[in-house]
Amino acid sequence: MPDSIRRPHFAKPPVVEVACGVQFEGLEQWRTPHYGQFGATIRDAYPETEDHPPLARLRLEASTTFGPQWLSLPPLRRVFFISPPGNFLIQLQPNRLLHNWRKVADGDEYPRFDAAFEKFMWTWDQFNKYLSSAGLPSPKPEIWELTYINHIVEKDALFPQNMWDYLGFYGTSPKATTSKEASSMAMQIVWPLADEMGALSLDVKHGNRVNDQKEVLVLEFTVRGSASDDPTAMNTWFGVAHHAIVNSFEKLTTTHAHGIWEKL
Repeated sequence: MPDSIRRPHFAKPPVVEVACGVQFEGLEQWRTPHYGQFGATIRDAYPETEDHPPLARLRLEASTTFGPQWLSLPPLRRVFFISPPGNFLIQLQPNRLLHNWRKVADGDEYPRFDAAFEKFMWTWDQFNKYLSSAGLPSPKPEIWELTYINHIVEKDALFPQNMWDYLGFYGTSPKATTSKEASSMAMQIVWPLADEMGALSLDVKHGNRVNDQKEVLVLEFTVRGSASDDPTAMNTWFGVAHHAIVNSFEKLTTTHAHGIWEKL
């Protein structure tokens, strides 16, 4: 079966966060009160809020440059609208909207992509309805993005030494002229998607979890591509992005790891 059709399934995937998002042309008329007004329309589902610094503007091409911007006001914050106990949240700033699922407790189960994407689409629809009711212009999408963050935490595993028990595209860590094993490793690999639909990136890094200081190997898959205001195109793009991520995750990880994650 072609990779574009297959959807590998793991009973216990190491996914800790999934984010569906859209960057759009900045809403010049957006002001602080609009956060509260939009929040009131979704309060039953997302009653809690947090303030965060805004995310930097995305670029699809490394060579892309943006001209100088003359701002009469400082950049507005990014606001989280959170659904208790915190697994689902909306991130909103004047040029970007994301919907996240995140693992809060060890026992939290990933609800699968279809459920996460449905909540994103509901959020995008609610945002557009609010803008219309407030007399604000409709957002013009620029970039779609889908991100999967995986945390690999196993008893007695040390990284980067043991990372190749889980990643299958190298056999061992590169050897230097010293007699000791590598103590740190980070890498990024980028693949263009077919039909100019964007690019898939894999970022690999390791460290220690904040809550328990256990060694963790982090695999972050992200797909970004040019967006349009066509809802059908949006559904198609996210479907392609999801298949690119899950099939690449399966292909780049080992049979040993698949056993731990209970590949079905």
